[in-house]
Amino acid sequence: MSCESIRLYHEIPENDGSIINPVVTIGNFDGVHTGHRKIIETLLLKSREHSGEPFVITFRNHPRTVIHPGSVCRMITTVEEKQQALAELGVRNIVMLEFTREVADLTAEEFYHELLIGRLGAREIVIGYDHAFGKNREGNIDYLKNLAKRTGILITQVPVEAIEGSAVSSTLLRRELDSGNMERVEKLLGRKYSISGRVIKGDGRGRQLGYPTANVKPSSPDKIIPAVGVYAVSVNIRGKEYGGMLNIGFNPTFNGTAMSIEVNIFGFNEDIYGEELSLIFHGKIRDERKFESADALVKQIESDRAEAAKILHA
Repeated sequence: MSCESIRLYHEIPENDGSIINPVVTIGNFDGVHTGHRKIIETLLLKSREHSGEPFVITFRNHPRTVIHPGSVCRMITTVEEKQQALAELGVRNIVMLEFTREVADLTAEEFYHELLIGRLGAREIVIGYDHAFGKNREGNIDYLKNLAKRTGILITQVPVEAIEGSAVSSTLLRRELDSGNMERVEKLLGRKYSISGRVIKGDGRGRQLGYPTANVKPSSPDKIIPAVGVYAVSVNIRGKEYGGMLNIGFNPTFNGTAMSIEVNIFGFNEDIYGEELSLIFHGKIRDERKFESADALVKQIESDRAEAAKILHA
């Protein structure tokens, strides 16, 4: 399903009778990972059972930035990526709220009665195994079930999704990204991790070494950058996909101090300054380290390129 076929709302819509039997789920859904996908699958199943419409209510900004002002926001997916991932799963209606102090101060009963029931007219609510909404997270499963008995609204709780013995969560994903464990990240996400950004001017050292690189500035400053190291990646540029090897780090061989994201695109040597590209991570090759000389670095880069090609063609 393309983004053009979805209805995107910036507030919970007032149901004038045109929305039939809405089935709702609520959450931040950062990553839209395999645990989230299980919730979405249940949402779509329940909406079909009611011959109704599925609604995902989520947020443009992370609630933590409002509840704990000054906290660092590290997003697995940008707003656009989250919207695209939900649309690809088959969600037709996405409510992308701005999480504000007013939203944070809503009690669970206010959110339930005034918005989910009073405004949208929800027929059923689907929630994750550990989800809670409303002020102080009081709207947990027991609270919802008690409210449902009085209102007749159905409540479905989706059990935990586990991979290799670990409960899938955004927290676990962030930890694996910080470790550069991209194979594990892919299992948890259900897809490969990606970063989009603009090509900016670098110091040109890659070209001097015989491996020209594009320096990438991520489009979103809140997007998580995987651990420092060398990676095998696919690169989407100008509507085409190329293989590549990516270095995230500080160029310690040349006493660098600023972190950079540099990609050598296989079979591509055009001027792309100022253009947008996407990096899709396939696997980590090695940690970044300091070499004794530029020649030693070039020898390692040759090995890295061979390893990247091997991973990409696996």
